[in-house]
Formats: sequence, C-alpha cells, structure tokens
Amino acid sequence: MKSVLWAALLLLLFRSVGTSAQYRRVAKPEWFDVPVNNKTLDFGPSWEKPSDTAPAWQWNAYRGARNKLSCYWFPSVMVKEYDISQKGAAWISFIRVAASERPECTRSHVPGEKVLANGGYFYGVKKDFVFLTDADGDDGGIGFYVYDSRTSKKIFEDTDCLTCMYLDKMYGKQPLIAPFDRMRISETPDGAITLVYMRAKHADCDLRANSASCWDHVKIQMGVENAKKPECLGYEADTPVGGTPSMVAHPVFVSLESPPIVNTVDGPLLCWGPD
Repeated sequence: MKSVLWAALLLLLFRSVGTSAQYRRVAKPEWFDVPVNNKTLDFGPSWEKPSDTAPAWQWNAYRGARNKLSCYWFPSVMVKEYDISQKGAAWISFIRVAASERPECTRSHVPGEKVLANGGYFYGVKKDFVFLTDADGDDGGIGFYVYDSRTSKKIFEDTDCLTCMYLDKMYGKQPLIAPFDRMRISETPDGAITLVYMRAKHADCDLRANSASCWDHVKIQMGVENAKKPECLGYEADTPVGGTPSMVAHPVFVSLESPPIVNTVDGPLLCWGPD
C-alpha cells in the first residue's frame, strides 16, 4: 500500500514540476521572485516516433513528449532549463544580467553562463540566489540546492520534507500549519534571504521502539532537545519494530549569509517509515 501511495505522490510531483512555469508567474507570500519575462521554445519530439500499429497510449505519450527550452529573466539573473522529457532536466544554466538586459533564449551557451547537468529541475530565484531541486524524492524528502549567481558557486544544500507537504494525501492527516506547511522564503529589511522549512533526515534508529535511548539520541542528533517524541507514520504492519531506522523532519531557519547560518526552531516534528 505504501509503495502505491508513493507512486501516486511522485506522479503528482512530476506533474507539478513539469507545469511549474505557470506558477512562477504568480506572486506568493514568502516565495520565489516572479520573473519579469519568460519564454518556452519547442524543439520537437523527445522520443522516437511509434509504429503505425502502436497502441493509442504510446502515441499520446509521443505527442506529449517534447524537447523544450524554458527561459526566465529576473532583474539580476537569467535562468534556462532544457527538458527532453526524461526524469530531470537535461541541463539548467544561469547567468548574471543587468536590469535592462534580455539575453537571447537559446540552447547555446555564452562565456560566464553556469551550466549544470545535475538531472534535477529549476526551482526558483530569490534576489541573487538560484534554487534547484532533485528530480524526485527519496524516503519522503527531496534535495534542494542554492547557488549564488554572483559567484556561480553552490553555497547551500539540504533536504526538504516532501511527506510534510502531502500529509493529507499520504496518510489522511491534517496539513501542518504555516509556516511549516511548505518552504518559506523571505527577504529581511536589511536584504538577507532566509528560509524556513522542515528538514528531513534519516535517524540512526527506529523511533517506534519502546526504548528511550533512540529518542534521546535523535534529539541530540537533530538539535531538538526540548521536543516531544512524534508518532511514526507509514510503517508497514509487518515491519519489525527496531529493524528499520525512521525518517524524521524538524523545522529549521536558514539565513543565506556567507557562510549560511542554520538554526533549529520550535515547531512540529514528524516521523515516518522510509521506502
């Protein structure tokens, strides 16, 4: 049952990533910047044309799979994502631009353009920072990466809690309250960019075990000494207690300074069984 739920969740994630361009055009509180302009170019089919006798579903998949270049212009950076209808983009690139510049949307690259063939997706831009995400989740978490467009260097990476965002769909549980229902990205009055999100991590033990030593260890490992032990979700009924280490999510606050500063903050904790 759990594998079916995760398959449905990953399908939902792929669809949301694949159509994310439209959502980047809409301002949300504590979210990414809206591009000043964007464009998508179609470079034809991604897959080999099926035979005339191929089933309808194969033809439908062929027609929908296109090689597409999506370009996003922001006041200080341009981002390009080339998608060939595989899991993860073929490549993502970004380059610094002046506010009045609109470099051409093209698959070719120019000096100074940072090109990343990491198999993930473009997530968004906040001021000078470019965010990428993994192509899919792993054990209920999904990795994200932050690049400083001024230096073209990766300055931060972590794992956000994918399970936390789909509690209702996964387990019929009430969603977490804001600001822990999704990542929050803000700019402080002095210009610093901050993140609040649920960090997902592998514990070293099974939190379902009755022994207090596991929870005591996790509290120290994750810096949540004052938190209450959470209920663990999603374990199969036949999974032996103590045999499978848990996944745990806890809230953190990150300031993208040089270097980034990470602090654990008070808030909900979640525990679930890994895939």
